[in-house]
Amino acid sequence: MSNPVQIANLALSWMGQNQINSFTDNQNEAIIMNANYALARDKVLNDAAWTFALKRETLSPIVDAPVFGAGNKFLIPNNVLRVYRVYRASNTAQADLFTSAKWVREGQYIISNADVLWAHFIMRVTDSALFPPSFVHALAARMAADTAIVFTENIKLEEKMEAKYEAKLSEAMYADGSQGRTEVIKSSRLTGARTR
Repeated sequence: MSNPVQIANLALSWMGQNQINSFTDNQNEAIIMNANYALARDKVLNDAAWTFALKRETLSPIVDAPVFGAGNKFLIPNNVLRVYRVYRASNTAQADLFTSAKWVREGQYIISNADVLWAHFIMRVTDSALFPPSFVHALAARMAADTAIVFTENIKLEEKMEAKYEAKLSEAMYADGSQGRTEVIKSSRLTGARTR
């Protein structure tokens, strides 16, 4: 479990900068990291479909129809960074079958010709206690990439931190994406043992 200051200090350590005790410290590092933290966090959250940031919602159309064109207008809930997937009920008798809906995002609304939508949203998560370790490293790398020039005026360090972010993001996405999968174990020895 990491807090925002620990995440900022990880980024500062990668750049060889002084550590901070708080975002309210009266030192340059604290001021810059405080200004960049929320923006970097939202950027990293938006860059992947993190399992800890996904939320399912059922949406009903609002009264106001789109100004022109067909379809219904659905209000996107507060704190949604990205609409990840949108479904409509399948035409089968089973209520739990969904198919992808035709939709478009316009501001804080989804426009679709469906009567009801089921959506996966990527939410703005501000509680750093929910961040897995791999996400923490990706966020620290993003902060380092965003602030390297400010601290060091070194374009090569900025490029190095940008590459570090891409690598940390890829690692974090792999770790996060491998959750919730059922592993299929095949063994000819076990299969043969059951048939004897």
